[in-house]
Amino acid sequence: MPYKHILVHLDSSPHVEARLDAAIALAAKHGAFLRGLFAQGDRNATSIIARRPSEHLTEAAAKSEALFNARLAAAGLKGQWHGLTHGEHNHVVREMIIWSRFADLTVLGQYDREIGSSGAPEELNEQVVLNSGRPVLVIPYAGHFPVIGKRVAVAWNAEREAARALSDSLPLLEKADEITVITVLTQASGDHAETPRVGLLDHLALHGISAEQTHFTVTDIGAMDALLARTMDTGADLLVMGAHGHYGFPFLHRGSGTRHVLRTCPVPLLLSH
Repeated sequence: MPYKHILVHLDSSPHVEARLDAAIALAAKHGAFLRGLFAQGDRNATSIIARRPSEHLTEAAAKSEALFNARLAAAGLKGQWHGLTHGEHNHVVREMIIWSRFADLTVLGQYDREIGSSGAPEELNEQVVLNSGRPVLVIPYAGHFPVIGKRVAVAWNAEREAARALSDSLPLLEKADEITVITVLTQASGDHAETPRVGLLDHLALHGISAEQTHFTVTDIGAMDALLARTMDTGADLLVMGAHGHYGFPFLHRGSGTRHVLRTCPVPLLLSH
């Protein structure tokens, strides 16, 4: 089933246009309704207690609405822009989580510490991934990504989160030209689960999806970097991965792997929890 309702996060960062372009391309590809939500911290708020937006935030919201509507009209898509009423930090995070629960897919931007208050709170991506219950697509802050999902890498370890991400990414996998399933084994884990009689490639084949599978062994310290390196080696324009909060992969601790990939992945990243 294709994505029919896509939510894209908007702010004043210099990366927002690339993020919006990616969301528009996906909406066009899937015939989806595109909803834009402007949400960012208000550095010039005159009254956080009263929750009143500053003139700076009001102006930024107006520019965001104009940009969104112009790009939407140019693409001939259906959609709607919304803006949060104020920029209090916790409000921005909480509202993004809630709005994401009403979308098939949420498009966010990778955190860039160089842009300061013109972007979203630092923990926004991780909180939306872990608490929305919906798949999240994170667009890197470096680069432009007009094509997403032509060549896909899927991180697979047969855990619950990986299975959820795989299922949530099926609308993209069904349209992909190439899919590589990557399994990372570690020397330190000592935990090699028995391979099910019905493999992942068999499961995908039942959906009409053809894929290749590869695995490699690394030390636990470099597992996520090795995954990203192998993803780049495949020429992927999208990485699909299960997100982990408290436990992480068997060889990682307390979600550190998810956090690391969120901050450093050089290609668009689809995460589910």
